[in-house]
Amino acid sequence: MNGRPIFGRVCSAIAFMMIGAGAVTLLPDDGPSPDPPRAAAAGAVDIGFSQDMVAHHQQAVTMAQAVRGRTSPPVARLAIAIELNQIKEIGQMQGWLALWNAPQVPSGPPMTWMSTSHHGHTRRADGVMPGMASQQEIDRLGEANDRDVEMWFLRLMIRHHEGGLTMATAAARHAEHPQVRALATLMIAEQRKEISVMAGLLAALGR
Repeated sequence: MNGRPIFGRVCSAIAFMMIGAGAVTLLPDDGPSPDPPRAAAAGAVDIGFSQDMVAHHQQAVTMAQAVRGRTSPPVARLAIAIELNQIKEIGQMQGWLALWNAPQVPSGPPMTWMSTSHHGHTRRADGVMPGMASQQEIDRLGEANDRDVEMWFLRLMIRHHEGGLTMATAAARHAEHPQVRALATLMIAEQRKEISVMAGLLAALGR
């Protein structure tokens, strides 16, 4: 007897169960419903924040990976922690976008969800996300010698985190989904703590 059809049905059932489990985190908690569960509609802030913060986090991961094996143990531990935390959060936000059937990247300029007219926050006229490093700065980080790499990494990452705080604060206040607000609040706490650690490391370098 051929076991392939049975195996395929089992795999399909497991995949369906995993998708259903991910959707539960975005469902309103109104008790059991006879209707098939559906994710609540996402607002512009939920989608825009998730799209833009994925890109913002991806640059932080790139910078952390660029200094791997080139720093002292305290800076190396910090870089690894940033990389792992932000990869985890990237996966979470990309999962939400997929659940909402929203594009993984914005169709227009970034940061339109954080316009002054909607939430009292300002954004750069060129639409660049706050705190982002330029390509020249990323290149300089990759080329920095052993003496300068830690200083350059810490300065860039402090500025990057400060920009991320601006975005996360807006999302914590204005996102519609409580799960999005909760993640944004967690980011605020994490990045404030990491900024404090990086400022201390930078001061120890005398830079």
